[in-house]
Amino acid sequence: MVTLVLAFRLSPLFLLLLLLPAFVVAADDEGGNAPEPGTDAAALVRLKESFSDPNGALEAWSASSASSPCDENDPWPGVQCYKGALAGLRLTRMNLSGTFDFAAIAKLPGLHSVNLKHNAFSGPLPASLVEVRSLRALYLSYNSFSGPIPGEVFGSMRWLKKLYLDHNNFSGPLPEDALADAPRLLELHLEHNRIEGPVPQLLPASLHMFNLSYNLFSGEIPRGVASRYEESSFAGNPGLCGAPGSDPSACAAIMPAPTPMTPPTPADYRAVQEETSVFVVIGIILLVILLVTGAMVLMLRQDEMNSRAPVAWDYPGASAGAGKPMMSPTGPRAAEMVAVDVASGSSHGGGSQSGGRRMGEFVLMREDITPFGLPDLMKASAEVLGNGTLGSAYKAAMRNGVTVAVKRMRDMNRVGRVEFEQHLLMLGELRHPNVLPPIGYHYRKEEKLIVSEYMPRGSLLYVLHGDQSPNRLVLDWPARLRIAVGIARGIAFLHEKLGIPAGRLVSMDGADFDAPPPPPPHGNLKSGNILLNADLEPRLVDYGFFPLVNPAQAPQAMFAFRSPEGTTRGVVSPRSDVYCLGVVLLELVTGRFPSQYLTTARGGTDVVHWSAAAVAEGGERDHVDPVIAAGGGEAAVRLLRVGVQCASTETECRPSMSEAAWMVEEIAGGGAS
Repeated sequence: MVTLVLAFRLSPLFLLLLLLPAFVVAADDEGGNAPEPGTDAAALVRLKESFSDPNGALEAWSASSASSPCDENDPWPGVQCYKGALAGLRLTRMNLSGTFDFAAIAKLPGLHSVNLKHNAFSGPLPASLVEVRSLRALYLSYNSFSGPIPGEVFGSMRWLKKLYLDHNNFSGPLPEDALADAPRLLELHLEHNRIEGPVPQLLPASLHMFNLSYNLFSGEIPRGVASRYEESSFAGNPGLCGAPGSDPSACAAIMPAPTPMTPPTPADYRAVQEETSVFVVIGIILLVILLVTGAMVLMLRQDEMNSRAPVAWDYPGASAGAGKPMMSPTGPRAAEMVAVDVASGSSHGGGSQSGGRRMGEFVLMREDITPFGLPDLMKASAEVLGNGTLGSAYKAAMRNGVTVAVKRMRDMNRVGRVEFEQHLLMLGELRHPNVLPPIGYHYRKEEKLIVSEYMPRGSLLYVLHGDQSPNRLVLDWPARLRIAVGIARGIAFLHEKLGIPAGRLVSMDGADFDAPPPPPPHGNLKSGNILLNADLEPRLVDYGFFPLVNPAQAPQAMFAFRSPEGTTRGVVSPRSDVYCLGVVLLELVTGRFPSQYLTTARGGTDVVHWSAAAVAEGGERDHVDPVIAAGGGEAAVRLLRVGVQCASTETECRPSMSEAAWMVEEIAGGGAS
């Protein structure tokens, strides 16, 4: 009886012990698919709980998911993996909002990139951001983040290389001291916010892209900062002065007025008058000396000129007196443009050995324009157009109504007169709507001038980056696509006409060996050598000069040598022109000034690596110039990909020039003809 009562009294406990294994099994069955703490899946599930996903783009981020985030067959959306581990998150254009809990993913050592561009996150930067110490790249552009930028972002994230905070509502000053503590920071984008205060003086030495345009910065840009970055990095800050290329007097207008000085006394006035009198006397004496010396030089020069035979100009209405050098009072730089001894032309008399009309010391290669010679150029009003790697360019408006562009060449003593003339006449015979041939030249061993038609719009480089006037020309997508097609057609034409087939050479003993690569037909393709006519049609210039340039100066003068094979091995080929075309296409699509155009100065954007990284990460749309983003659409993205392919670091991975031109034509779809 006692035994039965005890059993009855213990039965609840006994039953619990009997049923406990069943409860455990049931619990295991219910949570059998839950991710283990510390795994990538658990971190992402916790992260998702911190923000709102109204469109359900991340529905697969679930504890009940049958796959892992980096499953080869069924990966979770928005994840980027490397060797089976989570390496990055690309959660762009998903309309996400709320608070992004960076602490949830702080324990993932392999997480190097987080991309939240084009979402609806708002408020201050999450305090948990500083816990993700492994991040190399953080993209928060095009959200509504606000408040000041905490200095801890730079101080604690020591591995951070790229930080994109542009197009938000950040305000307050930029933490200067903390910014200097980011030892690996390469790119910092702050444009289109409301950040105020001075521009920091101390920036990381590694920082090659720094954009704070369209904010509320004020004061003078530190000289060490202004010299490192292009002018566009500081645009849109009305209270800011001292940007590269800006008016130096602008700083005086916005800086505080100096402290008033004590009014001068009568004794001060007398001292100033006495000092002024001394300077006036000295100035008069120097002026007399200069006038006498100048008169003597002119008399000697006139005697020397009269002792030489005058030049016989063979165009109608010319006189012997036309051979004397003159300088237009309206063009003081004309003498610099054509600083040659015209009277010495008698030693080179006779017609051109290679054809063309010899106008004294000048050979005119066109029959359909009003004849002119070197004296006409010297009398013309001149305007400096630019100073490139091959020489200086000038606009010369002559009295006969003809306006031309004159290029005063440097580093072209490689060949003699006959070879030079034959090569120039060959270039002058090229006919293509997107190629600008020379129309005349002047040859002397120490002085070479090449004349071509004047293009009123200037260079593509100037239109894209140089013109900052209120009425500047802004190239929309149809214009840029038409320009890209014209460039591709023109360069493909030059490769067809000037290209040398690659082959093999055979030595005297019959053993064959590889021939050196043929030179690039253009050799100097860049936006500064692409001119635009009145209809915005591109015309290529500075092409075909590779055989004329001195070999020692070629690496500094020819842009083809900026290709990877040119910088590492000093060897260029027709595929180097393809690389140069890729840089121009990326410049057109991104609107950025390529750092590849710079030799020693820091600045610009490495459009090649920057765009290649975007293609690898699927972020091409974010790299399209906002000016053309709406009109370009998918076509702009495709053109950027073509540019990346053309600018590949490996020459064998680049298309041929004809293939590249075909790809550009295909994007245009025949609509840019």
